[in-house]
Order: sequence, then C-alpha cells, then structure tokens
Amino acid sequence: MISTVIEPAIAQKLSTLSEDLAAQGVLTTTTVLDLAVMEAPKPIASLLDVVPGQAVLRLARLRSTVSGPLVLLHNYVRLDLAPGLEKVDFTSVSLFGALEQRFGLRIGSGRRTFSAQSATDEVSLALGLKKGAPVQYLEQVTYLRDGRALEYSDIWINSGLLRVTSLLLRH
Repeated sequence: MISTVIEPAIAQKLSTLSEDLAAQGVLTTTTVLDLAVMEAPKPIASLLDVVPGQAVLRLARLRSTVSGPLVLLHNYVRLDLAPGLEKVDFTSVSLFGALEQRFGLRIGSGRRTFSAQSATDEVSLALGLKKGAPVQYLEQVTYLRDGRALEYSDIWINSGLLRVTSLLLRH
C-alpha cells in the first residue's frame, strides 16, 4: 500500500489535474510524449463536432511526481479554435491554461466518464505498471461557454498513486 495517495477534485469540478495537484502543493513534471497536427479520425471528429479529416492537435503527455508516473493523457484539440497551439511548450504550460490565456477561449463545461480498465502495453509502460494492472480511465469532452466542443481526452490514472474522490451533497 502506498503511504501517500493524492486526491484531486476532478470528479466534482472542471479543473485540470495539474491545477488540482498544484493547489494541494504537489510538484509535478510533465513529459510530452507526442505532439502532432493530424487529421481528426472519424470518432474524434464526431466527439469534437468537426468534419472527419479536419486538423486537430494530438497531444500525449505523462504527468509524474517524485513518487512516480501518475497520469497518461492523450488530448485532441480543435485547431480551428486555437491556431498555432502546436507551438506551445506543454512541459511548462497546461493545456487549459494555454487555451484560456493565450487563445482567449472561455471553457464552460465538460463531460467526464470514469471507468476501470486493464493497463495496455502503452499504459503499463508509461505508468510503470504490469500489463493488465488496474487503472482508472477517464474520458472527457470539454466545451466552450457557447457550447462548441473544444477538446477530447483519454486519461489513464495510476490508481496506486492517485485516487479520484467526489464530495457529494444531499440537497
């Protein structure tokens, strides 16, 4: 059992993991594994409400602490709403931070779906886990305040180091 488990608020508000960790005083490093402009695959295009083949940014990152790799993130972002996003240094700038501060976009809402998965080869290698180990999987679509889809994410969480917690109110 790991003695220190981080508990971000990502299950109850539209914040980023890096924002939640920073608010808790947890220092993280971000490694960019892949950053490419690509044609949106049909399923991603559907989620982002764009034409299949439209240019999107594919961003793959690994976020870690001194305890080890916490999260593997794959993001797809509409470049028609943030032209030049591929030039941002995502080792030191958060994706939402860049979208809001550098591009003036107003993020309004998101839809997150949580599930458990077995770590694939890619996920186990990135998170330092055995293949098939349990991971928390999070799928997210982020929308601007005007309702347009902006970003789609696949997120795999090393549940041995990071536990997702929700605060629930009855009324």
